Order: sequence, then structure tokens, then C-alpha cells
Amino acid sequence: MNTDSGACSFPARDNTQNMEHPKRVTQRDLASHLSMSQVTVSRALSNHPQVSPPTRKRVLDAARELGYQPDPVLGSLNAYRRTRMPIEKGQSLAWIIGQEEEDMGAIWYDGALLQANQYGYRLEKFNPNADGMTPNRVMKILYSRSVSGLIFAPRRQAQTQLNIEIDPFSAVAIGYTLLSPIVDRVITDHHNNLMRCFQNLYNAGYRRIGMATTLNTEKRVEGRRISAFLYQQYCHPDVERIPIVQYPNTTNEMSLLVKDWIKQWEPEAILCHSPYIFTICKELNLQIPKDIAIVSLAQNKRWPNYKECSGIDELGSEVGAFAVDTLVAHIRNNERGSAKERYTHMLEGRWNPGKTMIHPTLPLKSTKKENH
Repeated sequence: MNTDSGACSFPARDNTQNMEHPKRVTQRDLASHLSMSQVTVSRALSNHPQVSPPTRKRVLDAARELGYQPDPVLGSLNAYRRTRMPIEKGQSLAWIIGQEEEDMGAIWYDGALLQANQYGYRLEKFNPNADGMTPNRVMKILYSRSVSGLIFAPRRQAQTQLNIEIDPFSAVAIGYTLLSPIVDRVITDHHNNLMRCFQNLYNAGYRRIGMATTLNTEKRVEGRRISAFLYQQYCHPDVERIPIVQYPNTTNEMSLLVKDWIKQWEPEAILCHSPYIFTICKELNLQIPKDIAIVSLAQNKRWPNYKECSGIDELGSEVGAFAVDTLVAHIRNNERGSAKERYTHMLEGRWNPGKTMIHPTLPLKSTKKENH
């Protein structure tokens, strides 16, 4: 019989599919091999705090020896069950602040609070450096409040070290300012944010682009903005390069220094993180954006008419919410104490075209500052 009629033919069935697969090593097998209960093995594999380090090591060593691998289907089911389980009554997360830093984390706190509530947690502000606090008293208070996780809010000063015991807790930090204890970090992508601001100005025709900042501000982000700015300058001709103006925190000194810098270098646009730059330009009778463009590197509600300002919204609420997501994942995975390897999670900001720069392509202005 001729079967070549143009119909689709199928390959012969592979009989090797019926061959017996090697038996999967289960937690019950591990428990039998180690003469332990299956509950202990399960807790050891999930890094449960009630399992001692020596016992956990025995279980992990045996798992490697016997070739144990978690069942991905059961793992997904268990993860789903954990997300459906109500949070234990009274369980809280602590928002760790410092002395006189109540307002520092306000941009991030609102998003963290809403996200914590979504998971069923309370989020409570806590200052371990308050008067009368000792490490022992801090621990007692955190335990009494049923705190299971810590979020370290950004600090005013870079490379802050805190004397706080975190071994019983899961923890995460917002920003780069916490040097120790070592925990995972969640932050906006400052390098990428500046790159986008600079490129959007350049695409609009601006060439002499300057940057105004403070040393402490750049230390708090580990120089990521400055490195991005210098890289952008490196990619363009010398005639377009303007030195960064680094001003002090005091208003009067800042005003004098930035005014002299503007007069000397005549920037067409300024990248900055302080809304006081607007006041300085107005005092110099510079119209924004007709005479000079201003682009914010950290746009938020502290800026006047911030929605009209061109620049990057660092999405503080979203960063705060993602910090809670990261922390809750650590809690559910029984990951506590300092991180062996610190992970940094970065979220890109959102570009706001605003009205403080001119968006149509501009003719390149003739520059008088060719040799500085």
C-alpha cells in the first residue's frame, strides 16, 4: 500500500521514554540516612533558625552526597501556600532611623508602609541610637514588638556603622549609606538616571551641560552620579566640558559659589539635586528655560512645582515597596543576620520631560569659553 500521499508523517515513538528513571532522593531518604526526623531535615534545608549550624551542615553535606534536589513542583506549591498564609498576629517590621533623621526616609517610607500592610505586617519606626538605648535594650524592644524584619532607612552621612545585633532578624537597607551591618540593598539607579538626564539634554541640543552638587551627597551614592557625568563629558569635545561645581551645605556660601561658577563657565543647562538652584538663577536674572535649563537628578515633592520640573523621578515609593518585597522574601526563606554576599537591587527612575528645559532641538550656541 502506497502511503506517500503528502500527509504529514510522525516519527516512531521513542521507546526509551518507558525506561525507568533513577529514583529521586527525597527528604524522607535523607532523614532515614541521617537518623533524623523529616521535620528536622526540612527545616535544615530551608535554613530555619531553630536548626543548629552543625545539624544544618550535616544535612547539607548528606544532600550533596546523595544527590538530593528539591522537587520544583512541590517547591512552587509550598511558595504559593506561604503567600496565602496569614501573617502571625502582631508581627511587625521595623523601619530603622537615626538621630534627627525623621524626615530622611519620608520619600521611601510611604511606599514601604503600604506594601507592608499588603503583606499583613505593621511597619514601625525605631531609633536604636535614641537616648538611653543599649544593644541589649534594643533587642528586648524588638522582641517585645514581635519584629521579624528590619529596613534600614537612608542615613544623612555616608558609610554609617550601627552597633545593632541583627542575627535574629531578616534585614535590608535602602541606599548605600549603611556600611555595617552588611545587608542587601535596594536603591534607585543613580548612574543610569544621570546618563539619561544628560543624554536627553544633549539630544535636545544642549552642549555646555554643568553639574552642581555637594561632596556628602555624592558620597551617599558612592560617586555614581559623578562617574556617569564624567563619562558623558569624556564622550564629547573638550569645548563642551564644564567642571563640576561642588558647593557647601550652607545657603549663603552655596549661592556665592554657584553664581561665580555660572558667570565663569556659562552653562546652557545645570544638572542638580537642590531646588535652591532655581533661586540662584533667578537672582542672576536668568529665565528658565529660555536662558538656562535646569534638570533635577532627584525629583520629588520637596521641589516647588516638582511635576513641572524636567528631570528624574527616583520613584521613592516604589523603592520603599520593593525593599519590603525583598525583606519579606528573606523572612519566608528564613534568611537572617548579615549577608554573606551582599546583593544590590537597583530600580531605574522615571524621566519627566517637564518645562524647565526646551525640548525641540536647539541650534548649538557659539561658545566663548574655548580655552579654560
